Amino acid sequence: MAWHKNDAQGPDGARSVSKSTRPQGQVRRFRTSSKDGANGESTPSYPPVQAICRALDVMRAVNMHGVASVNDIYEETGFPKPSIIRMLETFVAEGYVVRDRMCSGYRVTERVRDLSSGYESVSQVIEYSRPLAISLTQETNWPSAIAVIDGNEMSIQFWTGAISPWSSESLIGLRASLYDSALGRAYMAFCPEDEREERLVAMRKDPNINLTAEKEAAFRDLLQKVQVDGYAQREPNTWPQRRSSVATAIMHEDRVQATIALSYFTTAVPANRMIDEIYAPLREATRKVEEMFAFFDARRGGQSLHADQDVPEF
Repeated sequence: MAWHKNDAQGPDGARSVSKSTRPQGQVRRFRTSSKDGANGESTPSYPPVQAICRALDVMRAVNMHGVASVNDIYEETGFPKPSIIRMLETFVAEGYVVRDRMCSGYRVTERVRDLSSGYESVSQVIEYSRPLAISLTQETNWPSAIAVIDGNEMSIQFWTGAISPWSSESLIGLRASLYDSALGRAYMAFCPEDEREERLVAMRKDPNINLTAEKEAAFRDLLQKVQVDGYAQREPNTWPQRRSSVATAIMHEDRVQATIALSYFTTAVPANRMIDEIYAPLREATRKVEEMFAFFDARRGGQSLHADQDVPEF
């Protein structure tokens, strides 16, 4: 696939998006985390503000009860009732809670949806897969990338190069081709058939791909092989040729939620060791992410977990 010379590409053939062509809302490129791979989720830089923690506990109690009295919240939290009332009245003043006199309690309002408006499916995928991608790099030393579909390309949303000894530049915000990148090929192989056909139509119109009938037939054969093998590999002739990438699809409810890849030097991992050293740990990480989707869906839906269903290790 021919990219323009000014298109910077990453190890999986991903290219950067210039300021003029970056879609609105595109994540800016920056280092994914500190060198130890943590972003402070479990080890905050400063002690938490206890007043905010208590207010959030009160909000959770109101939301859990549907309509909650002060006594309900007191039994749930143990906070002094005068403090509960002050926090509730603050929420009322800000429009997040309303006092329902008919039901003798407080309930949340539509405005609480504003608090989750930035939490979309992409955020959920990263939340579930991020710790496993970090563990994957810690286990193999190779950098891993997580990408989601964005238009007719894959957008890299998370990258562990900061904790890999074999990578330095961040790939966050780069875009990978559906045609010749491992991330894109994994998506194309496991997305629904009707979607795959629509994307192939778009590829035929893309002058950068130049999808002739002969190339399309070969690409369809390749996708069938990916479906059988369970993983995709990037086109060997794409830059940089000293690297390769293997990607798998993170599936949930028969749809591709994201694709995840490991990038490695071909001189360090010969073809006869790729399955054991690259694909096996990648497949295990993918399986655990898929288990997380199923686990949290069951919790949200109030479903009981099967007796033989293990709780994922987070």
